[in-house]
Amino acid sequence: EEKSILIQAIRDVRDVIYAAVREQLADDSRTYQQIADSTGCSSSTVQRLAQMDGITRPVGPKPKSSNSEVPNGNE
Repeated sequence: EEKSILIQAIRDVRDVIYAAVREQLADDSRTYQQIADSTGCSSSTVQRLAQMDGITRPVGPKPKSSNSEVPNGNE
């Protein structure tokens, strides 16, 4: 019985973490890695949960900001 109590406690903690991941997935501006870092789980876990919920993110780096001026040291 002690083992089943511990298993249930672990499941409860997992459910809380997964709920936090799903909540943050609603914010399109956050990357999977940012969500993983803030929730303490792996980015593959974030990807798996997103896939289960039908959420996708574009592959590759985030688009650059609308400010097209990039300082290069030559003025």
